[in-house]
Parts: sequence; C-alpha cells; structure tokens
Amino acid sequence: MNEDRLDELKPVFLAFNGYDTFKDGVLITSPDLSILYCSPSFKTLFSLSNHDEFFNGDEMLRFFVDRDLQHEDILYVLNLVRSNPEWTGSHTIPVREGGSLLLYSTPFPEPDSGLMGRIWIFKHSSQASLPDNLLVQPDSLFRTIFDLIPEGIAISDLTTGRFYEVNEHFSKWWGFSREEVIGKTAIDLDFWVDINQRNDVIDRLRQYGYFHLIPVKMRGKDKKIKDILFSGRTITIDDKPYMISIPVDVTNLRQYEEKILSLASFIELNPNPVLEIDVFGNIIMNNEAAGSTLFNLTGNYDLSQYLPEQLDEILDAIDNEVEKSFVLEIAIQDRIFLEYVYVTNQSHTARIYLTDITDRKKIEIELLRKNEELGSAYEEIISTEEELRQNYDKLIEQERKLNENERKLRMIVDHIPGIVLTTDTTMRLKSIFGAGLEKIGLLPNEGIGKSIEEIIPHADKEMVHAHHLALKGMDSSIEAVYGDRNTLLYTSPIYDAQNTITGTIGIAIDITEQKTLEKERKNLLIQLEQNLIELAVLNDKIRNPLTVIATLVDMYAPDIEVPISQCIREIDDIISNLDKRWMESEKTINFLQKHYGIGNL
Repeated sequence: MNEDRLDELKPVFLAFNGYDTFKDGVLITSPDLSILYCSPSFKTLFSLSNHDEFFNGDEMLRFFVDRDLQHEDILYVLNLVRSNPEWTGSHTIPVREGGSLLLYSTPFPEPDSGLMGRIWIFKHSSQASLPDNLLVQPDSLFRTIFDLIPEGIAISDLTTGRFYEVNEHFSKWWGFSREEVIGKTAIDLDFWVDINQRNDVIDRLRQYGYFHLIPVKMRGKDKKIKDILFSGRTITIDDKPYMISIPVDVTNLRQYEEKILSLASFIELNPNPVLEIDVFGNIIMNNEAAGSTLFNLTGNYDLSQYLPEQLDEILDAIDNEVEKSFVLEIAIQDRIFLEYVYVTNQSHTARIYLTDITDRKKIEIELLRKNEELGSAYEEIISTEEELRQNYDKLIEQERKLNENERKLRMIVDHIPGIVLTTDTTMRLKSIFGAGLEKIGLLPNEGIGKSIEEIIPHADKEMVHAHHLALKGMDSSIEAVYGDRNTLLYTSPIYDAQNTITGTIGIAIDITEQKTLEKERKNLLIQLEQNLIELAVLNDKIRNPLTVIATLVDMYAPDIEVPISQCIREIDDIISNLDKRWMESEKTINFLQKHYGIGNL
C-alpha cells in the first residue's frame, strides 16, 4: 500500500478514539498488514519503547519471533488473513517462557467495497488455549470485544431486528440499560428519526453484507437527536444471521461544519460590499454586493473605486505581516462609505468591509447645525439668567411683603368684632374666621365644605340671599338678625385671574351694642324735646302771673312796689336764662338730627 493511501486511512482508524486507554494491547494495520497504530498497552505488553517502528507483516512476524513467541502460530494467523481478508476470529499464541497471548482480530470494511484495514487485540493469559470458535460464544468473546471498543456497539437479529447483545458503552451512548434493550427493536425504542434511513441501511446490509459510515439521524432515551455515521456488517451466530453495528457520533462535528459554512457564506450574503486585496493592492476577492452597489452608483464595475487613496500604510502592514485595522471614509458619487480595513498575518491580505453612512453623515450635519442653534439659545438663556434672578429676588421680596401684609390683615380680621367667611360656587364654605365666632359658638375654619345653613342654623334668609347675589356679580350691604344679635353684612363676589367668579366673601359686623346705644340716644332726645316743650309751657305759666302781680302792686300797694318789682325782675332773669338754655338745647337737637339722624322718628 502506498504512503498516500496510508495517510488517508490513518485518520479514519484513529477517529475511533479511546484506544490509548485500553488495558489490552491494540494494533491497527492496513489491508496489506502495514502497521498504522499501536496502543501504549501494546508497547508495554511487548516491552517496546516509544521510538520502535513497524513497516509490514514480515517485520511484525520477525518482531514476535524475537520476543520468544511461536512464529508458526503468528504465521498461521497472518496466512489466514492473507487468504481471507474478511476473516474474523481469535487464536491463542503460546509464549516459550510459559503462558500464552489471546489474539482477537477483525477487519474494517470500506463504505463501497473492500476493506480499510484490520484491528488486532492482544491479551496476556496464563489459561489454557481457547477454542477457535470463541467468536460464537457470546458470554466470552462478544463481551470482551464489545467492552474493549469505546463505541456503542450492538448485535441484533437480522430477521426480527431485536437486539441480541450490546456492550458497556452502549448505555453511555444512548442512555438505555442492557436490560431495557435486549429483546426489543430499534423501532420499539424509537431510535430512528427517519424510518427511511433505517430501511436504506437494511437494504445495503442485505445486498452487500455490510454498510459503512452512512450518515443518519438517531435519538437515545433523552430524545436528543444525534448526527451519526453508522457502520455495520452481517455475522453468523449459531447458523443465524445477525447484524453488528457501530455508530460514530458526529453531532458536534456537524454543528461545527454548519458554523464554518455559515461563516463562509457571510461574505457572499453580506448586503454591503466586501473586498480583499493582496500585498500589491490588487483586488483578489469581492462579493456580489460590491459589484452591484458600484454599478448602481456609477454604471460600471471598476472596483478600484472602493480603494482608499492612501494605500501605502495598509500595504506595508500586509508586507510586514502585522495585524492591524484601519477606519477610513471614501466618497463615490453622492454617497459616503465607511471602510473597515483588517490586515491579518495569516492570509497576508487585507479585507475591506464597506458601510454606506451617507444618511448618518447627513444626520450628523443636521445635529451639528442643531447644536449651533442650541449654543445660540444657550447664550441667550445665559444672558437672561441674571434678569430672571433679579426678577426672582423681587418676587421673593414681594412675597415677603405679601406674607407680612397677610399676617397684619389676619391680625386685624381676627380682632374684627364679627365674622369673615368665603364660599365656592356651590355655596360650600371655604373659610371662616373672626373674633365674632366665639359669640355664636364656632371655631376658626370649622365646618369647611358645608353649606352656610349647616354652619349657621336659622341664619337670616337675607344673609343667604346676599351670597347668591354675589355669585351673580352683585355687591350688597344689609342688616340681619341672628338670635338676639344684630349684624351688618357686606357680600361681594371673588374673581380669579381670568375674571371668572369662583366664590363669594361675606363680612358680618356685630352692631348689637351700636343699635342699643342708638336706641337709647333716641329715647333721650325724645325726653329732652318733651322737657323743652314743658319748659316753654312753664315759662308762659310763670311770666303771666308775674305780670298780673306787678300790675296789682302798682294799683293797690305802691308802698311795696319796689321790693316786689325787684323780686319780679329776679324771677324774670331766671326765666330768661331758662329760655336761653331752651334755645341752645333745640339747636343741639336739630344738629344731631341733621348730621347723624339721631332722634328722627
């Protein structure tokens, strides 16, 4: 077999990884018995160093003779294999110094025809020679071989499809225990994802006696679907046909291949232009989008228009095998492209990825313009900030004065001998305060949200009517009576900034004492007027008798005229003074009546 063929076969055999961990010696040969691989246990079994090499079957025979093995037995086995390349069996090889080696061998079939090679398993044993038909003893040979091979191997009845035997690795592969599998079919256990694939491998087995590395999809107990390369061949046990099958799980490999294919298709499927240049600046690769985009813009396919004007630094990086990246902008017609240039020292090329950023550039320009406008607006804001601060300071001062005035006003209102109340448009109380509350048994702001009638029971109807008039925009001033108290009520509407009536305000002043004093003054004036009238009558009643007395004295008693006249004059003076006082009292009454209305009935 030539070396090229050996190089092709060696990775295939070694794909069945795990032989390095075998306790028994494993040897893999090509169809012409050239050695491809030997396990560490094999080298330990025959005291080999890691530097020992093998070339062909003759060298292998010489090797066994040199190790005190019966070369006739080795030659016998080699002749069996040469005469029947598909021979599968075992043989016991005596060792001169005592004991023996158990040798097991079986071929690897090719996918279409022929054989790829052969596996040899050596196990040291001190027992007597085993019979040549050991292969058909399932409790010995099958168990030994199956448990050695690190794949999930199974033997099934070719006629019924039922599992006959499985190795230890089968459970690790598929999750089923040996007891769950034996006697059942792959269909019973739902191994096959596509039953047509199962029919295909069975047809190949019946037609050729084997199948090799057929890609199928299978699932285990966990129902996870695996990608499998399936191999099998027919064997005979007790004159009955069986199938021995070996699956190779390539699920991870398939996923990796899909990722590789996806990455490989990324460039071609990329809707943006992608190019690759060599150390001389020549375009050695481009995707379809590069040509179509350029043709739509310019009407030609001159891809050199994508290349930046200054290539020297990029070409130097390619030439010096320096991994480097560049970000550039180029303009083609009225479009602007952003170029990401990646230089890799693995391929000694530079890959260029282009993205159309025309719209983004327009947005950037618009943003810059907006930013300038915002800058101007900011300056205007800064220029007016001081004015706003000053206005704010003024507002604070005005608020302080307003609070001060409100405090003073509240002090005044709280001492008004009356009540101040406000209502909303539904005549519900919003506030009530004043020194007069105490006289009607209320506290400040007691009963907020209630009607006037609820807060002041038996209120004068004129009082409520005055608030209704205020809601219509009319001011009013009336006198009202609540219990034994007299009040003077002023009502007016309350307006908001839009000159809309939002409620009413009423001020009720207690004038009970004033009304009492006024009544007393009227009574006194009436009494004074009556006294003046009586004084005038008395004056006449006194003057008239004095006149009579003076006349009678002059006529009948002149001797006493002097003292009597003196007495009459004194009485007359008293009456004149009384007249004077009477006149002054009358003027006072007229003045009070004229200017203050006191005494008017």
